Amino acid sequence: MGYKQPSYEERITFYLGNIINGNINYNLLKNNINKLNTNNKNYNEKLKILLIKTNNISNFSFYVGDNQHDKNIETLMKNRWCDNMGVILRCLNFSRHWTSYYNKPKDIPFDKKLNCVFWRGTTTGQQHRLGNRFNMIKKWFNKEENIDVGFSKICQGKNEYENYVKGKCGIHDFLKHKYILSIEGNDKDSGINWKLNSNSVVLMPKPRVTSWLMETTLIPDYHYVLIKDDFSDLKEKVEWCDKNQDKCKEIIKNSNNFMDQFKDNEIEEKLETDVINKYFELIKQ
Repeated sequence: MGYKQPSYEERITFYLGNIINGNINYNLLKNNINKLNTNNKNYNEKLKILLIKTNNISNFSFYVGDNQHDKNIETLMKNRWCDNMGVILRCLNFSRHWTSYYNKPKDIPFDKKLNCVFWRGTTTGQQHRLGNRFNMIKKWFNKEENIDVGFSKICQGKNEYENYVKGKCGIHDFLKHKYILSIEGNDKDSGINWKLNSNSVVLMPKPRVTSWLMETTLIPDYHYVLIKDDFSDLKEKVEWCDKNQDKCKEIIKNSNNFMDQFKDNEIEEKLETDVINKYFELIKQ
């Protein structure tokens, strides 16, 4: 088993999703560039800059914020669910998802890390969805010495989880551990980019959300250690990692190699430009 990086053209096709072959609803293309105010710099301002740069000053459809539901094929967004509905752009909330990738945090060798799986995050996401962080916390909070998981803080009104809060931590706290969890929230795990680029092994359920990172192309047990959606096998998988340190290092190498395809920022900017140009070409037909 191996991984073949997609070509430049294949990545364009991936980001465009179903709009390539779908029936475009032109009634949805109503959001003119002049309606993009700059109050939301992480979304509106970045998108406006891209549209002006590419001279695509016409009607389009876009979605601001975390995408928790299915959208239309004509909608520009930062991520989509595995149905390929929507066009993915890199610039939307770029700082949150890519800053710690392009400015790699200080890390330590795998062998010097703690034999423990670690996770902190907020109470985001839907509790009924598969692979949610609430089930993981209830199942493993303070249950095993080598499973250190907890919420960093309460948000979105989920106060019933206050007893599961362990407080905030930084990336450096994650990187002290050999094994780190990646769990989707409202949409993608905002830290998965730097996690896959680290010297730690990522453990996670199969991704259901994909972004510019192309999470759904990651290969289980090759780029990351696959965990069941209900997290029932987390202890078992940590024990497997402890007994297979060389395999863990191989998985880390594979995940780092996967992340290398994004390292040239100039190529990524050109790729996004080609995606947006192709989008407008398609909706003007």
